[in-house]
Amino acid sequence: MSQIVPEVFPSALSRLTGASRLWLVYLLAATALTAATPFLASVSPALDVLAWVLAQGASAAAVLTGARRNGLTGLWPWRLLCVAAVSAWLSTTLAWGVGWVWLEIPGSMDLYRAGTLATYALSLVALTMLSLRAEGSRGAGLLDAGIIAVCVAMPLWTFLIGPLIDASGRTGADLAFAVAIPVIDLFAVGILLRLAFDNRRAPWLRLLGAAYLSLFAGDGAYLVDQVAGRSSGAAATLGWLGFSVLSGAAVLHPDAAGRRLRTPVVSSRGRVMAFLGLALLSPLVSGLGHASLESSGSGHFFDGLMNTALTVMLAVLLVLRLNTLARLAEERSAELGVALRRQEALQRSLSHRALHDPLTGLANRTLLSQSLEHTIIASSSLPGIRPPALLLLDLDGFKDVNDTFGHPIGDELLTHVARRLNTVEAPGRILARLGGDEFALLLPEATPEEALALARRVLTAVRAPYRLEARELHLTTSIGILAGLGVDSPSEALRNADLALYAAKNAGKDQIAVFEPGLRDAQLERTRLTAELRRALAGDEFTLNYQPVVNLIDGDICGVEALLRWTPTGGRPVRPDIFIPVAEETGLIVPIGRWVLEQACADARRWHERYGISVAVNVSGRQLREDGFGAMVLETLVRHELPEGALTLEITESMLLATTPAETQRLIGVLDALREHGVRIALDDFGTGYSSLAYLRTLPVDVLKIDRSFTIALTEEGPHQTQAFTKAIMELSASLHLDTVVEGVETSEQAALLQQMGRPLAQGYLFSPPVPAPRVDELLDTAPWRNAA
Repeated sequence: MSQIVPEVFPSALSRLTGASRLWLVYLLAATALTAATPFLASVSPALDVLAWVLAQGASAAAVLTGARRNGLTGLWPWRLLCVAAVSAWLSTTLAWGVGWVWLEIPGSMDLYRAGTLATYALSLVALTMLSLRAEGSRGAGLLDAGIIAVCVAMPLWTFLIGPLIDASGRTGADLAFAVAIPVIDLFAVGILLRLAFDNRRAPWLRLLGAAYLSLFAGDGAYLVDQVAGRSSGAAATLGWLGFSVLSGAAVLHPDAAGRRLRTPVVSSRGRVMAFLGLALLSPLVSGLGHASLESSGSGHFFDGLMNTALTVMLAVLLVLRLNTLARLAEERSAELGVALRRQEALQRSLSHRALHDPLTGLANRTLLSQSLEHTIIASSSLPGIRPPALLLLDLDGFKDVNDTFGHPIGDELLTHVARRLNTVEAPGRILARLGGDEFALLLPEATPEEALALARRVLTAVRAPYRLEARELHLTTSIGILAGLGVDSPSEALRNADLALYAAKNAGKDQIAVFEPGLRDAQLERTRLTAELRRALAGDEFTLNYQPVVNLIDGDICGVEALLRWTPTGGRPVRPDIFIPVAEETGLIVPIGRWVLEQACADARRWHERYGISVAVNVSGRQLREDGFGAMVLETLVRHELPEGALTLEITESMLLATTPAETQRLIGVLDALREHGVRIALDDFGTGYSSLAYLRTLPVDVLKIDRSFTIALTEEGPHQTQAFTKAIMELSASLHLDTVVEGVETSEQAALLQQMGRPLAQGYLFSPPVPAPRVDELLDTAPWRNAA
């Protein structure tokens, strides 16, 4: 037992503190007392009894204290171990020490044996329950323990116990007791060995295993003493007391707190081979030994019967163990089948999710690309097969739905659109959602006419009202078509169809456009213009021209409109109607517009100081939607010391109204704040956009600019209707206290007609084309158009 401490716990006593030292102090003290017990027994029976009582009392106290300290008193296995420890102490103290040694009461030894057997039984039940509480199979640990016990018992009986009993010729209760006790020990050792195999890092378990090995050694020595006809000797005493001491140390050890044990059904390969070898060799060795004893004449009939009984018991245990493994195999097989089916279903689900849109259930971009690739390969490799047709759809106004009603309504609307698109039949068509509000229809081997007919049916299907949560919503779609043209890859097909969709969007809502090679050229041109615009902004290639606004009554200039011009370095000028849409599309209009405002305010300062005229600057919707736009305008005015009324911002009605209601109100708020600081707002191209006169009641406007299309029509055939309409606009603006500017005045006849209608302001080539800033100074000094006015 003295070798257990350094083997199990290599840490020195000095490294242990607090509660962790208590078990080791107890172990050392109790070990010393146990080692002294045989010497005390030789001195005096009273000292022998006292040593036993003290040693087992300390063991019982250690078990009770350890169970309480480690929180084990609520578990039945540990309760039974506590009862067993107290029962052993009471049996030793009362039945043996007081009853037999001191008072010599007859039958006290029978009471002591009964108490000892009860202690052993309680311990065995506790170990069994401990094994059953372990994680894993409930029966596997006990069956393995039984196999170990029987395999060890067979050679022990054949070569040690049986021959000793035969040699002594003794029988009786004492001998039966001496034989029964080691058998119980063997089963307990088997249980602990099985637990120790699977819980190698549990020091308390190794201590408990050492305790039962010590008990087995003590009971074995007692059996030898009984067979020899003598009382128990020092070896039995040391084994019994060693069991008590080590049991107390095991329960007192702090590692026993909260320790979860495990006994798996299937052990490691090495352990299985060890069990197999033990199960095969034990009967073989025992059988050979028994045959050898019989041949020498020293065998006994009872020995063969015992070996047969043990062999049958081992066979039964092995069959039960194999049955446990078979049940486990069946369970694992069933679990594996379920897992395989789940994995297969999961793979199908993942494959479907990887190729389908989660919201609508339609094919996604990946599946569309795969289908496109198959049809492209088939059309290019097989004669007589037409190339596929591809339709790209983009919903018009869907962003307004999301912004106004929220994304849940938007998602529901998308599912309704998907269902409608599914009702549009076409041979072999594949419907996909590419993301957001963009859909695609793939038609294998379709002609351009078939694709165009399908696109028209789609337009009709999408136009019908949608009723969602007591709301009636309306949508249209723009469609780009690629048909009748071969492509080399899915990406090329999608790119070409997207170019057609872009053309349909530019043509207005609810339109269809068919791809043609010129669209690719236009896209390349836009890309080139975008790169050159970036260089132009950095290389100072922009300039401003100004066109005067003239009062038709006296011919005075009352303002100028700043017009952006771009002349690339070493190149020819680029028309504004070419580069400004590209700048707006790419967002470059924001820094360009900032430069225009800065330059216009710098030029207008001297004109306002000398002549009191204002400057008008065109503002795009992209600029107006930028955060901080109003603050930027006011900072520019302050920096150039322009007073109130010196700056007019020109916007279009479509800029404000082609947004969500909430965004329109925000933009109107920005314009109202600018008007409060003296910035005037002009509504440009009036009459060509949404043209709802009711908007004039809510829009923050100071000036109406009548589009040049009305001016041109004044002198064409049938001018009376146009004159009436133009005059009505002027009278309306006058009633609303708005100034009116007529654009595109190019002839004296047009100017005369406008003069007769009231007191309008006008601008046009009759007075001056757009000119650089130095020419404005000359115009202001000479006013050469006064006669024309």
